[in-house]
Amino acid sequence: MRLTVDLNLVRVFVAIYEMKSLTAAAERLFVTQSAVSQSLAKLRASLQDELFIRRRGTMAVTSFANDTYPQFREALTAIERVTSRIEPFDPGTTTRTFRIALSELGEVGWLANIVFEVRNLAPQAHIEVLRLETEQVAQQLRRGEVDIAIAPIGIPGDLERTLVKTQAYRLIMSVEHPLASDEVTTARLLQLPRVAVPSDSGSDQLESIQRGSSTYRRPAVVAQHFASIPPILRAQPDLVAIVPESIGAGWAKTWPLVVKPLPFDMASLELSVYRRSTTHDQEILDWLSQIVLRAIVALPEHFETITGGE
Repeated sequence: MRLTVDLNLVRVFVAIYEMKSLTAAAERLFVTQSAVSQSLAKLRASLQDELFIRRRGTMAVTSFANDTYPQFREALTAIERVTSRIEPFDPGTTTRTFRIALSELGEVGWLANIVFEVRNLAPQAHIEVLRLETEQVAQQLRRGEVDIAIAPIGIPGDLERTLVKTQAYRLIMSVEHPLASDEVTTARLLQLPRVAVPSDSGSDQLESIQRGSSTYRRPAVVAQHFASIPPILRAQPDLVAIVPESIGAGWAKTWPLVVKPLPFDMASLELSVYRRSTTHDQEILDWLSQIVLRAIVALPEHFETITGGE
């Protein structure tokens, strides 16, 4: 006997699999949790498998569901792409909310560009920025809680990404620093008091380089926000910081700071645009991805907006 499964049940299956929650699946599908539960019961009967088992507050998947998901997802994605041609996405009238995960520097550097691009084409749309949490963003993208994330390469899993920026690290200091006009050697740099930000993706790499030196020195100041670095360097001109190149160049436009090359090798910072892997609204996601890529690649960063004005 040939098995047939209703398309709406396939949508429910994919939503539960990706969200790992009946409540979250219902919210995505704009139906009640009761409706999702009823659909799940039908799926279990049709496929003769439990599919999802409630365990520790989440819906764990069976091996059958895990094997079935790729085929259901591929089929659903193909169907949604076909139907979108019949009822195409209209940016000019959409009122949906786009959720983008950004770091502090990502928000300073690119959010203005993204807002400009989105509002220019979709004036009634909404933009919600979520704080980038590297440990959580992969799950947020898989569950559809975040549409786009701009993050350093290194997010685990097979998420679709596009490399957009590769930047070297640079040394930055006050124009009043004793070495502002001199060459900075590795030995001298490793002894200088430094401002560090733990959320910097290069902090572990720098820590490793410093610990390999006999002159290792802990950071003099550990700040929580990059925005605090320029005023600290101005107020305490004996301190230095190591930041991505474009950030240092942006700050040097408005702060009395000097940017210098590092005397040792540090792997460049690589930033990518990651997109959610959930199946719904693929056409809208394609549109948003292109908008974000254009905003980042084609327009200048705005790190200098952290200004030195009084």
